[in-house]
Amino acid sequence: MERDDDVQLIREILSGDDEAFNALVQKYEKSVHTLVWRKIGDFHYAEEITQDAFLQAYEKLSTLKDPSQFAGWLYVIANRLCIAWMRKQRPAMQPLDDTSLKAIDNLTYERYILEQRELEATERRHEIVDGLLTKLPESERTVMTLYYLGEMTTKEIGDFLSVSVNTIVSRLHRARKRLQETGESFQMSSNNQQQNLATQITNHHRSGEFDKALEISARALESNPADLEAYGSRWRLIAEMFPEGEAKKRICPEIEYILQTHSETPEILSTAYWGYMRLPNRTKNVPNSLFDKILQHPRTEIYLAALFGLVERSEETSQKWHYYQRVIGEFTVSDVPVLSWYLLAYEEMLRLVEQDRSLASDDFLDELIDGCLAAHLAYCKETQQYFGWAYTVAVEWRLKFNVRLDKAYEILERAEIRLGEAEEQKWLVEHNKGSVEKEHKRIARLRAEIYLRQEQWREAYDGLVANAPDYLESLWARFNENTINYFWMLGQSAEGMREWEKAMRYYADAHFAPTPHCEKVRRDHDPIHFAPTPRVEGRTGLERVYHQIRREGTTDTFEAFLKDTEAEYRIREGADCERIRQKLITNRLNQKATDFQLETLEGEVYTLSAMAGKVVLLEVGTSSNIMLPEVKIVYERFSKINDVVVWSINDGETPHQVQQFLDEHQPPWPVLLDPHREVKKAYQIRVIPRFILIDKAGNWQYSCAGLDSINGQPLIWMIEALLSDA
Repeated sequence: MERDDDVQLIREILSGDDEAFNALVQKYEKSVHTLVWRKIGDFHYAEEITQDAFLQAYEKLSTLKDPSQFAGWLYVIANRLCIAWMRKQRPAMQPLDDTSLKAIDNLTYERYILEQRELEATERRHEIVDGLLTKLPESERTVMTLYYLGEMTTKEIGDFLSVSVNTIVSRLHRARKRLQETGESFQMSSNNQQQNLATQITNHHRSGEFDKALEISARALESNPADLEAYGSRWRLIAEMFPEGEAKKRICPEIEYILQTHSETPEILSTAYWGYMRLPNRTKNVPNSLFDKILQHPRTEIYLAALFGLVERSEETSQKWHYYQRVIGEFTVSDVPVLSWYLLAYEEMLRLVEQDRSLASDDFLDELIDGCLAAHLAYCKETQQYFGWAYTVAVEWRLKFNVRLDKAYEILERAEIRLGEAEEQKWLVEHNKGSVEKEHKRIARLRAEIYLRQEQWREAYDGLVANAPDYLESLWARFNENTINYFWMLGQSAEGMREWEKAMRYYADAHFAPTPHCEKVRRDHDPIHFAPTPRVEGRTGLERVYHQIRREGTTDTFEAFLKDTEAEYRIREGADCERIRQKLITNRLNQKATDFQLETLEGEVYTLSAMAGKVVLLEVGTSSNIMLPEVKIVYERFSKINDVVVWSINDGETPHQVQQFLDEHQPPWPVLLDPHREVKKAYQIRVIPRFILIDKAGNWQYSCAGLDSINGQPLIWMIEALLSDA
């Protein structure tokens, strides 16, 4: 395999996976740093530019149209940062508190325009190449992206892709020839062109200059031909800056104007559709007439998006089912514009069957799971990633519906054969998805679960025990739904063997376990998909065990039995939590914390260095993902201790968005505005929400995911450990 593709990692990042972006960083950090170092000639500044490149990539990830081109896109970002650095001849770094606010604000609009003009030729090349790349095979598209957009030499590209320079030259030649044969010109114009409005809007937006971004975006209304990308950037900005009513007043007339003054091509219809989708309530804003127009362009990407939009606005399960069926009926694996959406249609149909089993007969469900597996395997092939993922998901669906378990055995055999291949093992290691041994254990647990469904109790129990997951890595690993399901299956297999004491223990482990905050969030958003749960079924299992034990002489009531069983469980839980706590508090970062100075919405200034002698908890997030319940528990726990400070850092939102949040929630601790995302950059935060803990000496000691928390833990453990330091 020439290179591992990153589409699935990007999908996980956009879904909130805290570790997926770290995997991308680890994969590309060394090669990006090497490239930057070659270009600017300074090893240490190259490290900083590399960090900036990954931060920009994370912030802009949702705008990447083709995730399979992540590598080339990342190198384009790094190259632009190198150009900017060499142009500015960046001065030596100095602490924040030694820099005046006037100096920080000295990046004027005039300077920005000058810098943009210096990059005009490059931007023009990017526009041309972006339009042509879609006509090329992936291998040629990657090389063209790196050569023309990343401005890498053939040797640099060869080093990155682990192929010879001759191969790179050959691919460039084939790509140019292919474009010539289709009648496309590939001349890189250096004439002065209109600046890229979308880039200007995005840059000002990212830097917190929302009024300036809005001013520049107004130029999109005058562009001829229409700058569709700039329109999209403008509408995204307006939707974030203004209340819903004002945003609609601004956006909707502009969308109507675009539709009235331009031919209704798929591109124009797509721009209009996604403009409506920027507004709150998304598809409810889209007129039926626009859906009708889009559906007159079958087998296009916007047609596919519209079908998913119709699903989103549908209230009846039968309507959703109809539109998903259209997706899988009107497209095939080979011609669908977005393969990940095609796969999603299968997955969503299966989830609908979870809600209403009458939607599909066993035979149709069997076909649906087979179709899902075929789409999933095609997706893995296209994105050059781990095939075992597709196989194990298919088995999980068959187990969930108890459909054709003989096929599930066959699929697991195929998964094990694939796992024996070097390519599959390399992917696991390089993408931090675990070791080959762990994946073999996962397959073995699935086989044990099949035994369980077939009531082969001893085989199921032995397989589960021999292939236990590592559930003492963290609180999340100990109490997440997969671990709870594992305990419940052990209880069920022990019950089947009539070993009541074992069954009682495992059912108790499933029933009495606390629920992590992230599981609560997922249940709130998708209550049907997670019910009934092993936690609930654990109580039912305990009741069955109670009646069996009672026949053997127990006279206690069920409630008394339940109380005693819980007491025994709490002892085990406490021991497990203590092992996790000890591992956590001994693994400190012990790095000097980067100082920063931020303001509240009212203009109060907060400086980290002024908190010397106190333990500081930073919760970095946005209005939509701030961990209010967990932070509130921690705040109340330490509110009477002067040595503990709690701050929420709002990451890059507009003042309007922050004000809405404050009006609704009114947290008693300060909420600081970070429009330039200084804290995220300084503390290498890839995914929010994130907790940062700084000790009394000003050292950064802990960093943990916002969702990995149960009733304020592990934050309370960490703070207590820092308070106890001499």
